[in-house]
Amino acid sequence: MTTPLNDTAIDRHEYQAGRYLLTALFLLLKSARVYEANNDSYKAQSERFFISLRRYMEGRDNCTIKIVKGRWFVDERFLFIGNDDMIGASAVADRWAELALGGMIVGDTVSSAHIDAFVRLLWEFPAPNEQQREKLSDRLMELGVDSISLLVRPKADDDQRITDESRQRLRAEAREIFFRSITIVKEVVSMVAKEEKISVARTKRVVHSIIDQISEDEAALVELASIKDFDDYTYAHSVNVCIYGVTLGFRLGLGRKELSQLGFAALFHDIGKVRLPSDLINKPARFNEFDWAQMRKHPALGVMTIAKSFRLDPYMARAVLVAFEHHINPDHSGYPSLPEPRTINLYSRIVAIADCFDALSSGRVYIKDPISPDEVLRMLMYQMSAKFDAGLLKMFVGIIGVYPVGSLVLLSDDSLGIVTRTHADDLRRPEVRVIADRSGEKETSLWLDLRDGDNRNLEIVRLIDPAKYNLDISRFVLSDR
Repeated sequence: MTTPLNDTAIDRHEYQAGRYLLTALFLLLKSARVYEANNDSYKAQSERFFISLRRYMEGRDNCTIKIVKGRWFVDERFLFIGNDDMIGASAVADRWAELALGGMIVGDTVSSAHIDAFVRLLWEFPAPNEQQREKLSDRLMELGVDSISLLVRPKADDDQRITDESRQRLRAEAREIFFRSITIVKEVVSMVAKEEKISVARTKRVVHSIIDQISEDEAALVELASIKDFDDYTYAHSVNVCIYGVTLGFRLGLGRKELSQLGFAALFHDIGKVRLPSDLINKPARFNEFDWAQMRKHPALGVMTIAKSFRLDPYMARAVLVAFEHHINPDHSGYPSLPEPRTINLYSRIVAIADCFDALSSGRVYIKDPISPDEVLRMLMYQMSAKFDAGLLKMFVGIIGVYPVGSLVLLSDDSLGIVTRTHADDLRRPEVRVIADRSGEKETSLWLDLRDGDNRNLEIVRLIDPAKYNLDISRFVLSDR
C-alpha cells in the first residue's frame, strides 16, 4: 500500500518534471528567435528541452502543453509561472496567440529534428488570417513532423462570449459550494460536540467541489472568502481557510489527492475549539491573559478531537498534523511549545498563512477589530521571516493581490469598483467590477480587466473604506447585478 508520503513524493516529482519541461520550452523558443539552428547556444537549449521532454514522457504515449485563459498546463496539471519565467512565458503566449494556437500535443515518436523544425516554424510562419488557420499544421506535415499536433485557440470574440456567459455560472456555482461547505462544517462541529462518530464522505465531496471550482476559475471563491460579516463566521472562517489553502496548493502544482487532503485538513484546522467554552470563542471584548492561555490549548485539543471523532486514514493523519502545527512558526515560536525544533509540514505552513490572513482581516477570531486586507498583507510580509514560509507568503500575495480581492477602489475616472480577480503577472492591474460613478450607483455593474488595451488608460488611485460610502460590499459579491 502506498503511503501518503510516497504519494506526495510522486506528485511533486511529476510537478517538477512538468516545470522543467515548460521552462525548457520557453528557453528553447527564446533561443530559436535569436540564434540560427547551427548556433551552439541554440543546440544546447534544444538538447535540454528534448531531454526534459523524454524524461517527462517516460511511461506516457503523449504530452500536452497548452495555455488556457493565461494559465499554462502540462497535460491537465496547472503550472504556476514564477517571476524568472514570466518574460519567456509572455513572449511564447503572445506568439501562440498571433498564430491562433492553444497548445501542442507531442507524441512518443518525437525526435529532436521534429522539435527543431517545429520551433523554427513558430517564428518563421506568418500570422494566419481567417483562411490560413490550418496552414501551420499543413506545413508541419510537409516537413515530416507527424509527432506534433496543434491545438487551435478559440477566436477572441468566442473567448469573450464564453467569459461573459461563464462568469455568471461560475459565480452561482461558487456561491452554492461556499454555503454548502459552511453547512457541512457546522453539522460536523455539532456532531463532534455531541461526541458522535463522523462520516466524512460528504465533507470530502465538498472539498472536491472546491478543488474543481478553483481548477476552473479561483476568482469567485476567493471573492466570497473576502466577506467577513456572516453571522456564522466561525464556520465561514474554516471554509475561507480551505479556499485560500487549496488555491495556494493549486498554485504550487499539488496533485488532486494532495489538494484533497490539504482542503480537508484546512476545514478542520480549528476543530479543537469545539472543546473550549463558547463564551470564550464569542467573547466581544479583547482577550486577557487567561483567555489566551485557554485559546492556546486548541491545537492539542484538535488532535484529540480528530482522533476520537474520525476513523484514522491518510486524510485524518494530515488533519491531525495541521491541527497541531498551524500555530507553530518556522522559528519554533508560537504554540504549542515543543521540547525541540521540528520541520513544519507543508500543509501546516499553508494553513498558517491562510488562517492568519482571514483572522486578522475579519476582526472575529483572536482580535476584535478588523484590519483592512491590504494592511494585513503588509503585516504578514513584515513578519514573514519569523512567522511564515517566505516563499509561500509571496505566492499568497499573488493570489490576494496588491489590491486584495473584495476591496473597494477608486479609479482614475472617479468611478468606484470592487476588485474581483488578480493577475499574478500584473498585480496592480486586476479585474474590477465598477459599481458606481459620478452619477451614483449603477443599475448594472461593469466588469473591466485593467490589463486590456481599452482599459489601459484607467488606473487605481487608492483603496476606499466602504463604510465612508455606506456600501455593503457583500451585497455585490453575493449577486451578479
